[in-house]
Amino acid sequence: MKRVVFFLHRVYPNSNKKRDDISLSGFIKALKLISLRFKIVSLHELLDKDVKSNKPLAAITFDDGYKDNFVYAYPILKKMGIPAHLFITANRILDSEKVEKNLFDYWNGKVSFEELYKPTSMYYGHEEFIKKGYSEEFLSWKELELMKDVFSYGAHSANHFSFPYKEEIIDFFDGSNFDWSMLLYSKEPFNGLPKFPTRSELDIRKFYPSKELLKFCRDFPKKGNWKKSLRLEIEKNFKTFGSYETEEEAKKRIKTELIDSKKKIEKRLGITVDNFSWPFGHYSELSKDIASQVYTYVFTIKKGFVEEDSDLAELPRVSLGKDIFTVLGRILTFSTDLGYAIYKKVKKEKVL
Repeated sequence: MKRVVFFLHRVYPNSNKKRDDISLSGFIKALKLISLRFKIVSLHELLDKDVKSNKPLAAITFDDGYKDNFVYAYPILKKMGIPAHLFITANRILDSEKVEKNLFDYWNGKVSFEELYKPTSMYYGHEEFIKKGYSEEFLSWKELELMKDVFSYGAHSANHFSFPYKEEIIDFFDGSNFDWSMLLYSKEPFNGLPKFPTRSELDIRKFYPSKELLKFCRDFPKKGNWKKSLRLEIEKNFKTFGSYETEEEAKKRIKTELIDSKKKIEKRLGITVDNFSWPFGHYSELSKDIASQVYTYVFTIKKGFVEEDSDLAELPRVSLGKDIFTVLGRILTFSTDLGYAIYKKVKKEKVL
């Protein structure tokens, strides 16, 4: 029997093409389409090998914990009688009793649709959280409590940060190429701030750019083709650009974050958390080993079926997609033998 875990992050109230996830109308259509091909069950029911069904099983999961999950997704799921699961980024949840108006309030005539909370973007949520230490893009613990009749919960790290992992300058900030991860090694971006390759903090040994390098880049004159000149001067003046944390430091940091996020969610919601999904889908053999010591079930973003012999420390999930055509393609691919056979053939050819 086929078992598929779908995942998404947000549900946007409109169909603006700039949105980074599915629209409300697309979400409703997606749930109806999935229901035609699958029996939608809770995540733990899908993982239960004793559960039998005449149809393939599917579970709906969300990552991060955005406020629109309460405002738009939760009422739709509850109205349709569909369970879902949320992997929570623990430190991003608002420590307040605030509860947004949602679709239930709209359906009951208490607010207009226009008065409901309007999400910005996942990128803005990351940036605001780093700058302020909180972001209004995320749910409150109170809202999570209210969603328990539809949602079950897992962990998705404490902070969901990405950080430099390689001593390689790939560009310099010029006022137009900002990335929120810069704020983790420089409080304020400045013209000339070096940009490094980044990955999830749970996947890497961190590379810390030196204060001397950052000061040199800040003070360097920004005239003419200054990026090329700055790179040449750095090569002349610096043998190294910073330092790496040790493997032991990385191991301790990763383990602490995995344990802390689990404990915080359990304490705030009064539940047991035995499952986790990787931020950005990034992980290493080291972090995989650590996560398997903390959680029973660990999810990736590698596409595939949950099989009887699946590695519980490396379970697959399928991105639902942000438009209905992608959604339909994913459903057909992972609900039929032919669709999956074609998918595997195309994937193999791409690799070759």
